[in-house]
Amino acid sequence: MKANEYKRIGDYDLPLLRLRQKSYDIGFFGRRHKAYLKENHRTYYYRLLTSQRLLHQIKLVEDEAKLRYESLIKSLSKQENINEDLKTNDPIKWIQMMNNNIKERAIEIVLNEVIYH
Repeated sequence: MKANEYKRIGDYDLPLLRLRQKSYDIGFFGRRHKAYLKENHRTYYYRLLTSQRLLHQIKLVEDEAKLRYESLIKSLSKQENINEDLKTNDPIKWIQMMNNNIKERAIEIVLNEVIYH
């Protein structure tokens, strides 16, 4: 964008203003955290928004949540004895146990420990 871009509205030339903000891909955990902040911590949410730090903060929390989620998947799988042998011998059971048991528990733990904290 050039420094002197204007848009004519009626009889007035108004400057085009744009925020310079990095673009982040926000995933499941980031969207949940953003909604939580907006609903439960409005002052903090709008302070981050107006200072152009909201997306950066959400990205930090999402990265932390993803790391915690992956760590939980590994540890819960090990505890439940869900391994590569089960995946090879009975893939349907492996998928059911991972999806219904491990992943759902990991998501709940991450939401409570990281997102809603």
